[in-house]
Amino acid sequence: MRAPLTERLVAAVLRLAPRPFRDRFAGELLATHRARAAERGGVAFALREVAGAVAAVLRLRVGGRSGFQSDGSRSTTRAEGQLAGMLRDLGLAGRGLRRAPGFAVAAVLVTGLGIGASTAIFSALNAFLFRPLPMADSDRLVLVYETNPEFDWTHETAAPANALDWADQVEAFSAVALYSSFTDELTWLREGEPQLLTVVLVSGNFFDVLGVPPAAGRVFRPEESWADGAAENRVVISHAMWQRYFAGDPAVAGRTLELASGVRAEVVGVAPEGFSFPSDGADLWAPWGWDPAAREAVWFRRAHFVRPVARLTPGVSMTAADAQLQTVVGRLQTAYPETNRVMGAGLMPLRDFLVMDVRTSLEVLAGAVLLLMVLAAVNVATLVLLRSGDRTREVALRHALGAGRWRVVRHLAAEGLVLGGVAAALGLAAGVAGVTAVGRLTRLGIDGATAPALDVRVVAFATGLGLLCAILFTLIPAARLWRVPARAALSAAGARGASRGRQGTRALRALVTAEVALGLLLVAGAVLMVRTFQELRQVDAGFRAEGVLAVQLTVPTSRYPERGHVLAFQRDLLAALEGRAGIERAGMVQQLPLGGPGWSSQFQARGWPPERVGLDIVHRRADRGYFEALDIPLVRGRLFEASDGSDTEQVVLVNERFAAMHFPGEDPIGQYIAYDREATEASTWRRIIGIVGDHHQTSVREPPRAEVFEHPEQSEWSRTNWYVVRGAGAAAAHTANVRAVLSQLDPLVPLEQVRTLREVRRAAMATDELVLVVLTVFGFLALVLATVGVYGVTAQAARRRTREIGIRMAVGADGGQVLRLVLLQGAGTVVAGILLGLAAALLLTRAMSGLLYGVTPTDPATLAVVAAVLAGAALVAMLVPALRAARVDPGGLLRAE
Repeated sequence: MRAPLTERLVAAVLRLAPRPFRDRFAGELLATHRARAAERGGVAFALREVAGAVAAVLRLRVGGRSGFQSDGSRSTTRAEGQLAGMLRDLGLAGRGLRRAPGFAVAAVLVTGLGIGASTAIFSALNAFLFRPLPMADSDRLVLVYETNPEFDWTHETAAPANALDWADQVEAFSAVALYSSFTDELTWLREGEPQLLTVVLVSGNFFDVLGVPPAAGRVFRPEESWADGAAENRVVISHAMWQRYFAGDPAVAGRTLELASGVRAEVVGVAPEGFSFPSDGADLWAPWGWDPAAREAVWFRRAHFVRPVARLTPGVSMTAADAQLQTVVGRLQTAYPETNRVMGAGLMPLRDFLVMDVRTSLEVLAGAVLLLMVLAAVNVATLVLLRSGDRTREVALRHALGAGRWRVVRHLAAEGLVLGGVAAALGLAAGVAGVTAVGRLTRLGIDGATAPALDVRVVAFATGLGLLCAILFTLIPAARLWRVPARAALSAAGARGASRGRQGTRALRALVTAEVALGLLLVAGAVLMVRTFQELRQVDAGFRAEGVLAVQLTVPTSRYPERGHVLAFQRDLLAALEGRAGIERAGMVQQLPLGGPGWSSQFQARGWPPERVGLDIVHRRADRGYFEALDIPLVRGRLFEASDGSDTEQVVLVNERFAAMHFPGEDPIGQYIAYDREATEASTWRRIIGIVGDHHQTSVREPPRAEVFEHPEQSEWSRTNWYVVRGAGAAAAHTANVRAVLSQLDPLVPLEQVRTLREVRRAAMATDELVLVVLTVFGFLALVLATVGVYGVTAQAARRRTREIGIRMAVGADGGQVLRLVLLQGAGTVVAGILLGLAAALLLTRAMSGLLYGVTPTDPATLAVVAAVLAGAALVAMLVPALRAARVDPGGLLRAE
């Protein structure tokens, strides 16, 4: 028969004692334990036995007294006594809290929810701002960017020739690595089946500069940046790909990947676990393998598509490195006026660059968490003060029975530990759910860094908050009950007098005022984000999203080696799609709207003087079907026709923004433009044939930029494009049609991405959605906490005035007068809190200005609505105790007196 759990635990503890002691006493001690267990039993007895055994073994191990007598009975040591006393206090605290379930549940819920919300957001802050990047000495890594006042560039990608000159001439940089600002896709024919892989193009020294060693094999060599370094078709695969497809084979180096393009790529190494920089989900990295002749080519300094990461030389500061960089920038402006005339550069810590786009959101969320935690702490303080006022008589009785002040404080500390521990556990559980929710709500994150997760730092944060709450649960009642006069408190009159203490009432009202003010701040932030989200959703993005599906695919080189073959496949695919039942229109585009702009350039129109230049126009390849599938209107002129081809006059479309900005008061249709700053007759001229409606390129927050659309057969062609499909019914339902058509044309061409246009628009608002959801949850919690605080104080005030109310009603006051009396007493506190909150909102909500759209941080209508909502919630909270007070039976109350 198996021994009871307590006996097994005691036996396990005794096995940790020195061997001589075990051989002599263990059997007798277990027998004695079984005898006592048969007499007493129970959870408290079990805890005392195990705790006593632990304390005794600890004393044995550090050379103290045994804690056991030779006859097998156990003597009580000081450590055992203290531990047993602590356990008794915890047991008493638990029983005491069970007698006040309302207070215990409210305190645990309020604190737990506050800890949970804070933990969830702290996990994001931890991942984005505090957790080290997965690179060696990441604090010495800086991102170098280019600037251009003519194009309004601030943190732009760099031209590779400029970046290589920085690496050669800036001595503060020990090395500079380059990576592509965009990812590509490769189709791997794994056992004959197409498997899509995401690839990042990098320089040969990429892993060395970042300080990232391989998990297997080797990383690239610096010379593999160039074609003569035999860089072609060599890749480093991700750790996830290594595990998923190669089962972690340590001899993976030297294996080859059969690509659909008809080439073979050799695996030279494996990236370490957790590394995916610069793009989450990267499957492999490949060196550029540039032609060495490109080093001096104009396009190599004109095209901006690389991100340089520099490692600072030890002992060199950011300021010194920037000074050297500016010297080189000036030198390049003089040496290459055609491309670098006003081109500047700057640098910043790599982590700062990675969080640049989300820093404002993170700061607002961090501020909201701080406000919520302060509000939760104030609410807990209110609850504890209310309970302390009701415990005066209990504490006085303890003093009268001989308990000293420190004994009472120890009991209060035990209650605080129980409440704080349970709240921390609840908060940690809520934090786990919150971390998951943050990860699911949005793609907000740092590419190449770790995602929000529950690590040691986050658990320590939640535990620390629980400990602080335990201290709060202890100190407030201890300070309130430290000097309770036993004789006065035990008398009925003394009890009434103590309960009417003005100091406690003032403290409670001050706390509730703070709760209302903090609640108004958080609710105001939530309402401002709700209005922002509504405004963003109402923005006309310039295209139709309903019923439109977009799929991305790459035409493989192996079966379509020539440009003509690729164009023929694309025409066949579009024709087959439009021939399917349920599909109304299909088209092709290089980049989806809200997916970012295409490449940009300058231009001149034929007949313009040399000084007149159109700056920073963006380009997009699209066919006629794209505009018609997305219902992008033709404003004037015509769209592309079937007769427009590679052997006809080159024609383009422009958007309304282009026409208004560069041809104000003129008709751009029929004008010829060239993508040169100083065009000549030798330039390639394109005729504008139509003007289409504006649609947003990057975000609905940002206005459309001036844009030119080229015909796919007349522009620099690409094997990778998006195909948009519009038809009856839900957009996602068209996926089966696309797959069926593709399987008929070429089953070895995989779909790289499948997205509805509604998903595209939602993804562009992902950060806004995250902030909206978090602030809405925080606002709701703040409203509840403020309401609970108002209710608690109003109810306590009404209880303290019960005798007065009874006398008033006995001498003729009716229920309505009592109702007004109670409501007016609480109304002053609520009004003061609302006014204080409005004043704070006028100052603090300005920090949200970078997140708002279509509404100002101090919008009067929003603040008025928030004040009204909070006032209404407070009124409901006060009505409950006020109605209870109005129903007091004065006769019964006075007879009891």
